Amino acid sequence: MGYLNDKGVTYDYFESLAFQKTLKEKGIVQFLSLLKIFGKFQLHEHQFEHLSDPNVKQVETKMQLFWGDEFEGHVIKLYDDKKLALLNPNTGGLFQSLGEEQQKKLPFVILPEFGAWMIELTPNKPYQCMCFNFDQVLINMRKRIQTLQSYLPQGNQYVLIPVYPMLGVGRFTTTVESDLTASMIEKIRSQTSYIEGTPTLQQDEKQFQNEKLIQPATPYKELPVEPICNYFSQSIYFDDRIINPHPRYSTLAQNIRLRRGSKVEIKIPLFIDQNTKIEQSEYEPNPGYITMDHMGFGMGNCALQTTYLSIDIDHARLLYDQLAVLAPLFAALTAGSPIYKGKLSNWDTKWDCLEMSVDCRSENERNPQHPNHIPKSRYSSISYFISNDKMNLEEYNDLNFPANEEIMKFAKQKASEMNIPLDDKLLRHLGILFLRDNMVMFKDKIHIDDNTAHFEAIQSSNWNSVRFKPPPSYNSKIGWRVEFRTMEIQLTAEENAAWSIMILMIVRLFFTNYIPVNFYMPLSLVDENMRRSKEKGAILNQKFYFRTNFQDYGPATIEELSLQEIFFGKQDGSFIGIIGLIHQNRNVVNKQQCAQKEEHIYLKNKTLQDEVIEFVRNKVNGNTKTLASWMRDFVTSHQNYNQDSIVSHEINYDLIKTLTAIKDRQKEDPHFPLIFSM
Repeated sequence: MGYLNDKGVTYDYFESLAFQKTLKEKGIVQFLSLLKIFGKFQLHEHQFEHLSDPNVKQVETKMQLFWGDEFEGHVIKLYDDKKLALLNPNTGGLFQSLGEEQQKKLPFVILPEFGAWMIELTPNKPYQCMCFNFDQVLINMRKRIQTLQSYLPQGNQYVLIPVYPMLGVGRFTTTVESDLTASMIEKIRSQTSYIEGTPTLQQDEKQFQNEKLIQPATPYKELPVEPICNYFSQSIYFDDRIINPHPRYSTLAQNIRLRRGSKVEIKIPLFIDQNTKIEQSEYEPNPGYITMDHMGFGMGNCALQTTYLSIDIDHARLLYDQLAVLAPLFAALTAGSPIYKGKLSNWDTKWDCLEMSVDCRSENERNPQHPNHIPKSRYSSISYFISNDKMNLEEYNDLNFPANEEIMKFAKQKASEMNIPLDDKLLRHLGILFLRDNMVMFKDKIHIDDNTAHFEAIQSSNWNSVRFKPPPSYNSKIGWRVEFRTMEIQLTAEENAAWSIMILMIVRLFFTNYIPVNFYMPLSLVDENMRRSKEKGAILNQKFYFRTNFQDYGPATIEELSLQEIFFGKQDGSFIGIIGLIHQNRNVVNKQQCAQKEEHIYLKNKTLQDEVIEFVRNKVNGNTKTLASWMRDFVTSHQNYNQDSIVSHEINYDLIKTLTAIKDRQKEDPHFPLIFSM
């Protein structure tokens, strides 16, 4: 979640107001400088020999496709004697023990995240995959998960689910001091050449020591719950001491609240069962809703994200637009979030929870009747298509989303002074990004502008469904990228690899010119699809707006279709679906580009792709459940469930225990099949 290189003392939001205008202007200049340096960047001019597979001969420029993934997981400690599964916020020792040299020995990178119990894993080099090497992601994901699990002491599990079900329910974490320290460090020392030091897993509590602790709101009055510190958030459920100690995270939690003028309010509709009580209390102030009040209820969740290196800036802008249309569909396909704060909800995905958890808009900005109204949180679906391609008709940008007109005027003037072409669409994209304020300012970095930090401060805290990413620095060897951000993390390495390969096969359509592909439709309908994607059972029960003439360049013909129809076409053959496009493209690409490998390697990769397509078919046909549906059914069929929407700690323990057994292949379940034959 953003750049973690900067450390030091940060400004609170009111202190930062004196610098907002200046730093936004510096951020614009930094982006324009990148545009001047990399505006004519072409992938074929940068062969990335150090990243490439020497066995893959690339015939055409556009057949280069470098990409990567990242995902987070929760470290959960299981107490078998007490039937508890609690978050373990003591993972700091892992990062303090793994230095730069140790990281280099791994085929992946281990990173912290918002919650001190969260760990992010990402490959240390991009995959290269156009015709072959589709198995790279599966091999790497398996290795990442297995290696990280081996670092954890007995009783702790690295669990890949989007939302920890009991977050905010009384005592939901282990103690800050835990057995994780000695065991984790010992295992890391035995597997790497340990750099001497004195790592500790305790949070740095100096910033909290003078703050008053409060008794949290809890539904379990009979259970003792320790007081919490809510200095940054003012939450009545969530202890700020389990935020990752990097100053970026606590500063975000505080400054979002300060800018908003109140603590965040997350309201998710409650699933109403036979014995559900709808009543108002301190714990649930909004009857019929699950109420949460901390950034951690959103940013403490886990996702699967993929990023693609584009051919050039124009290609990146087109890919950004096209993937934005698909983003709501993949949210529904990967749904895995039916439980919040110990209760079943009426939603299956976490996207809206994330939107509300970082909503820093003021009261006026949230009011549709006010002239300063901003329709969306800074965590949202995109609000503007940015490509200049002829397919992007003006009618598709129908949201009329507000932008920072002052910064647009500055950017236009500065671009002219720097002799940099800046078209209207890219200018408006900047205006929409810079409508948001900088939420994290480091006091010692205010006057440093020889890098891209001021631009990234805005860019990295606009959490949209897709992200248009310029090169990360002025001397970068990396070009323009696009990040796809709506997929929910899945339980197993196989499922995460399958969804990553599925979106990769779609992205590959835009790296060839063999068949026309055009997903454009009005953004208002994309937003409506996002609203539908979160509903319970959306993968089977919802219809989504989709363009059926997706091989034409003219105005869109749009229908409401099921996900089964969108991907596999209509039964009458009038619409071939996305998989039909993939088959068309694959046939041409294989004939013209992929015959250079030995046939058995080609057949292995074709088999792997076909296995992914079959996996998707089973999902959209309902043969296998989404993680959300599986978890919901597990709870409602549990012997201790009272048809009251409540997930108790014991039910949660059995849920996590069962999911862990399935993940480790100690328990078979038809809804988590072995997808790949390799």
